[in-house]
Amino acid sequence: MDRESIDKLTTYIEENLRTTVNSGMSFIDPNNFKRKLSSKQNHVVFGRRGSGKSSLSSSLKKSKDHVFIYINLENFKDISFPNIILHVLKSGFSQLRKELKRPFYKPSWSAYMSRKKLLKAINTLEEDLEKPDNQTFEQRNKEAKAIEIGGEGKGASSSVNAGAKSGKEKELTTSFAKDKLETLKLSIDKYQEFFDELSEAFNNKPIYLVLDDMYFLKKDIQPCFIDYIHRLSKGTNLYIKVATIKHRSLLYQQFEDSYIGTEIGHDIHDLDLDYTLDKFEDLKNFMKQLLTHASSESGANLNIDDLFAGDSFSQLCLASGGVPRDFLSLFLKVASQCLVRDEKINKVAVTDATIASIGNKMASIAKDSDNESEILEAYLNEIKSFVYTRHRTNAFLVAKQDLEQYKQVRQALKELVDMRLLHIIDSNTSCAPSDGRRYEAYIIDVGLYENSRPRSFNQVEPGITDSQGRKDKIRSSPKLNFEQMQYNLQDKDLNNLCETDNV
Repeated sequence: MDRESIDKLTTYIEENLRTTVNSGMSFIDPNNFKRKLSSKQNHVVFGRRGSGKSSLSSSLKKSKDHVFIYINLENFKDISFPNIILHVLKSGFSQLRKELKRPFYKPSWSAYMSRKKLLKAINTLEEDLEKPDNQTFEQRNKEAKAIEIGGEGKGASSSVNAGAKSGKEKELTTSFAKDKLETLKLSIDKYQEFFDELSEAFNNKPIYLVLDDMYFLKKDIQPCFIDYIHRLSKGTNLYIKVATIKHRSLLYQQFEDSYIGTEIGHDIHDLDLDYTLDKFEDLKNFMKQLLTHASSESGANLNIDDLFAGDSFSQLCLASGGVPRDFLSLFLKVASQCLVRDEKINKVAVTDATIASIGNKMASIAKDSDNESEILEAYLNEIKSFVYTRHRTNAFLVAKQDLEQYKQVRQALKELVDMRLLHIIDSNTSCAPSDGRRYEAYIIDVGLYENSRPRSFNQVEPGITDSQGRKDKIRSSPKLNFEQMQYNLQDKDLNNLCETDNV
């Protein structure tokens, strides 16, 4: 095996594993997401960590058909609401001001005035950030007593004796409150006009505002935040492009007589980057494209099939859970263990590397889930104990009927899937023997195995069927008992899980 080519490939992957707005591996786009995202519509890009959200969003920067603004909301995750709106506006205006100075745009009176207005707006936002969210102001008014005029006379020719009683002026004090959020709402019309002026200064190009990693914001402020940004864009040449994790995000809240946020399909259109294991062949084809692209870009030009022994490539796809960055990270680990020793990658090496990497995924529970981390870990431990320890398998079934009844468990499953600790392998199946109910089938992450060769263990692999096309291995998996799980977790505060419903 060519050691120099292997080094080229692994070095390229290491340097481009994490995407930023200015660097990273090119987005592999079999579903034509780039074209969809570049249209003049509001979009939300859903995907788990490492699925390519930032890579796809950053691809917008390469086009000159629109103006590109990029804001990573992780930088503002500890900022209170509504100050986060002020920070986003300030960052966006600063980027637009720099953009107007680029030689690409011809100097014009419109551009000159826009730069001046942008600087003024930035300074105002900085001043507003220093103010408290609520302020009480006092207004003093002076009021004089009425002047009394008196006189007596007879007819038109009579003389008038007038006198006046002068009084001291009285000072009245009026107190009134000023709310920062209300002030921002009252400024929406002004900002909308401003964005139209800016678009004109950019030769009438649309302005694309990319809001990356929105899931870092606290769930209770997410719908308020996106609602305000969306209202800014209405009727203007400003379009919002949000990148986030689906079940860590709350874009829309419905109330009795109103709603807040953005409704998918109406206010905003969704693009889902997640490759799930229920379409395992599609997933394997995509991962092979990804690795082949990296080999070509690095100049290694390796035949990918020559790097793997047996079904180790399938195991690598399974272990990655369908997440490109996890796939590439694991490939780097097994490449350093096998390929540098002139050995092909094998299944055991893949499993060992996955188990060794589970700490990173577990750490993401605390980082991404705010005050929900304890209950999510408790749910995960219950599931692992039931599936791996008691039933010695990696797969389990969940009744769709139970998902409707036990909404907290349903939310926990969604979030654990988004955190790449559980993976769905069939969204609509029956059990064996059939009981007339419909199920969803999941597997636990390979990293949760205790070792790479567990005893008396049956690993169910997605897409495996018998000679008649039946998925009996999946259908005969143990059924998760939600009632028992809730009983086992009765000492936990299950209400900490905030349910999301973005679709």
